[in-house]
Amino acid sequence: MASAGRLYDLLTTNGLEQLKELALKEHKEFFERNPHLENIYCNSLIGICLCQGAASHYLNPNVGIKDFDIWHFYVENASTNFPYRAHKRIESGYRGRPIDFLKRAISKEICDSFSNEPEQVIVEYLLERNTNTKKLLLRKAIIGLHPNEMFGKVLWKGKLGYMPVVQHVHKT
Repeated sequence: MASAGRLYDLLTTNGLEQLKELALKEHKEFFERNPHLENIYCNSLIGICLCQGAASHYLNPNVGIKDFDIWHFYVENASTNFPYRAHKRIESGYRGRPIDFLKRAISKEICDSFSNEPEQVIVEYLLERNTNTKKLLLRKAIIGLHPNEMFGKVLWKGKLGYMPVVQHVHKT
């Protein structure tokens, strides 16, 4: 059922690729805005994911897209706190819809437990934490954007739960 203000176009792998490029650009620009964090966090990017409604829309185009929520996850550094509410919004981002770029640092302990599996690090972080962020993100889907080995993978299907490394691809 159509809802005013929502985008119902199919989100394809080409669309995911464009969102990934925007997210990588934001990663770079974040450290230009925060040069005091660059040496500590710039090279500690674990992964970037499309989350919430737009990710659920990727799995089910009947959901519709109000905005795009793109999350960057970094390895936490004990000596320097990552800004807890690091957030940037682009009002007319992709296909005229707003994009929210959000960022979180994940404890080194979790990262070390799954050092070669960025998607597992992100899911374990969300499952371990009992926060509003966790509750919000796990309600809906999570789709990997970066690094390439998790691009397009369904990390979480929302209400249906964890989907270990399932590839779901819409052709361009």
